[in-house]
Amino acid sequence: MLDCVSAGLMSATPLPSAPRTIAATALHNDALPRTALGAAIAQAAHLFHWRQNPNYTAANMGAAFMAGYGYVEFAGPKEALFHAPDIRVGLLLLGRHLHYPPHAHPAEEIYHPLTEGGLWRRGQENWRTVPAGRAIHHPSMVVHETKAAESTLLALYCWRGNTVTEAQLTT
Repeated sequence: MLDCVSAGLMSATPLPSAPRTIAATALHNDALPRTALGAAIAQAAHLFHWRQNPNYTAANMGAAFMAGYGYVEFAGPKEALFHAPDIRVGLLLLGRHLHYPPHAHPAEEIYHPLTEGGLWRRGQENWRTVPAGRAIHHPSMVVHETKAAESTLLALYCWRGNTVTEAQLTT
């Protein structure tokens, strides 16, 4: 998958996307790891066009979830810093104690948590804590969910395959 993502990034073209903040953006700085990657993200943050899945609303997710959830895409087919039709690469932000409920999407996905303490689950597997930097793989259409613990969860993600179809709740 990394070869596919690398190739997609190499062919990506810049998009004139205006920066955009959402309520969850306020959580971003506190979640950044104290690493070179965290510093690079902080330097680029003024360019970010934060979004939320259009399938998620306060009615089906709750107001607290919507206030603490968002993502920014560095490369992808829509509203990303760089247009890349075959991949999506970005950051997921999930406020403390929030539960991103079971959902699925046709794209294959890999997460790399940048913060500690998040819980991850696929299907009916047990919840597991995944250390920062460790890969989490979700094959296409595999139901998965995430919980932020005592601190805001920030994770790098990569999608490949059908990158246009957004995640759908499965509950």
